[in-house]
Amino acid sequence: MTISVLGGFWPHATSEAASALLAKYPGLRLVRYESPRPGVLARTGAVEIPYGDDPAGALIRDLAAVVDGGKPSELIVVLPEAYEPDEIRTAWHAHTGGAPLSLTTVVPADLVMDGVADDTVLRAVDLHRTAADERSVGEVVCRQIEQADTVLFAGPPDGDDAWEAEQLRILLHRMAPWSQHRSLADLGLPAEGHSEPLAPLTRGLRGRTVGVHAPLPEHGVVAVVFHARRPLHPGRLHEALDEITDRVVRSRGHFWLASRPDLVMTWESAAGLSLGPTSGWLADLPDECWNDVDDERRLATEIDWDPYYGDRSQHLAFIGIDLDPVRLHRTLAGCLLTDDELSRGPDVWRRWADPFTRSYPAPPVTTTARPRDGL
Repeated sequence: MTISVLGGFWPHATSEAASALLAKYPGLRLVRYESPRPGVLARTGAVEIPYGDDPAGALIRDLAAVVDGGKPSELIVVLPEAYEPDEIRTAWHAHTGGAPLSLTTVVPADLVMDGVADDTVLRAVDLHRTAADERSVGEVVCRQIEQADTVLFAGPPDGDDAWEAEQLRILLHRMAPWSQHRSLADLGLPAEGHSEPLAPLTRGLRGRTVGVHAPLPEHGVVAVVFHARRPLHPGRLHEALDEITDRVVRSRGHFWLASRPDLVMTWESAAGLSLGPTSGWLADLPDECWNDVDDERRLATEIDWDPYYGDRSQHLAFIGIDLDPVRLHRTLAGCLLTDDELSRGPDVWRRWADPFTRSYPAPPVTTTARPRDGL
C-alpha cells in the first residue's frame, strides 16, 4: 500500500487537489484530518484526538490504525494547515520502520507569495498547535514547500500573466530544488518519497547543497549560495542584517559566530529572520564519540575536514527577486573575521560584545578536550 499525503497552508487548494486525484483514480480512499482548535486533531467521521505536545505523532498513530483496520488500497491523506512534511515523515518512519510515503505540498499560485511574506504568527489566527508554537505563516509556508517530495502548483497567479507565472515557477524551483514540481494539469499519483527528513536548514552539515547557486537573474529570480570557513563577527553581522535580507524572499542554512565557536547556528528567513542553535560541532567531540554521530554527517565532515576549523563553516542560501548577488556576497564577506581578528584566537573572540546572546544558551563553563587538530 502506498500512502500519498497532501498538505499545504490553504485548505481549498489541498481539497481541490484531492478531488482531482479521486476523480482521476476512482479506487483511491480519502482520509482527511483537520485541527478544529489548538491541541486537538480530528479525522472526518471519527472522534477528536487530543495530541498534547506531539501533533504529528498523534496523527501518524491514528493513520496507522486506519491502515491496519482497512482494506488494502491506495490512500490519499489530507493534512491540517500548519503541519510540515518533515515532522510527518519523521513520525511515520519512526512508527512504521519505513513503509512507502509520499508528501505533496499544494500551493495556490495566486496566494503563495503573500503567504511566504506573511509575518503573522499562527497564534494570532488560532492555528498554533501547542503553547510553544511561535511559528509565523511565512515560516510554515516556506517549510511546507522546501520539505515536500512534490510541490503541486495550483491555478494561475493574479492576472493570469504568463511572465509572472514563469517567475513563480522558477522561484519555487529555487526554494525546493530537490523536490518534484508539478501542476494540477499534469497531476498523477506521486512516486515514493524521501525516507529521511529533508531538513533544509542543516543539509550543509551532511555534505548536501542548501540551495542552488544561480546568480544570473532568470525572470528576475536570483539564487546565491555563500560558503566560507572563517567565523562571522557578531557585531558586524548584526549591523548588516537589514542589508543582507533586503530583497530576499527566502534564506536558510547554518553558520557560526566567533563569539560562540561551540555552536552550530541555523539561519532562516521568510517573513522575518530567525536564528538559533541546533547542535555542536564535531570538532569538539572526542574521537571515541564519532561513531555515535549520524553516518552521513560524519562522512561529510571527514571529507571536508579543515586542519584549523574542523567542520566549522558558513553555508547559507539566499533566493530573491532583483537581488544583487555581488553586493550580498561582499556584505557577507565583510562580516567574516579579518586576518588580525582571526589571529587573536577563540579565547578573545568569546569576550566580544554579542548582540545575539538572546538566541542561544550561556557559554559552557568547561570545554571538551579536542584530540583532533582544531580550535
